[in-house]
Amino acid sequence: MSSGTISVIVASVGVLGTLASAVITQVLAQRAESARSEMEKQVRIAEQRASEDQRKIDQLRSCYVQLNANDRYYRDAMLAYAYALKSGAADAEAAEVNTARRAQRDTRAEAQLIASDAVLQIESRVNAQLTAAYRDLMEAAGESDTTTREAKLNRVIRRLNSLTEQQGHVRALMRVEVRATEELPDWYDPNIGAASHWQHSH
Repeated sequence: MSSGTISVIVASVGVLGTLASAVITQVLAQRAESARSEMEKQVRIAEQRASEDQRKIDQLRSCYVQLNANDRYYRDAMLAYAYALKSGAADAEAAEVNTARRAQRDTRAEAQLIASDAVLQIESRVNAQLTAAYRDLMEAAGESDTTTREAKLNRVIRRLNSLTEQQGHVRALMRVEVRATEELPDWYDPNIGAASHWQHSH
């Protein structure tokens, strides 16, 4: 083989090597760019999911704050009305009960679309007791016999006071769902409720 041929072969190999190196470099760059784009896509998806998750938590927290506050407001308004009836005139307290009742009803309507089944299940027991207390309170308010009226008011007051524990259980579950805490307290009982007690007492 002549020196000229060898020179041509060497030059060709050099050119092919350069071309191959460029192709390999381009392929590696494309792979790196593809990997970077995929990583950025995954980050965007994760951020979008986190944002949506936080939006739902914020919506749930707002709902639970209102539900908790209005359940307590309704209970406290009825207690104030019951004690006022025991003392005499109670027009202002009666108006407050009506306001509290409307607020609690509206909040529950929203909660039924947003709240979890677990929260709705236990809160419905609280609502059942509030509804029964309201019915008994209205009966007591219209009672003309002083002794009978007093007895009915005392029963309403006992019922409303018994709700403190149930409402505490509702709040405990709400706190977990809005991530204010990670675990339910040791005293939490999903079956807490005084419905059977009050049914048997009537």
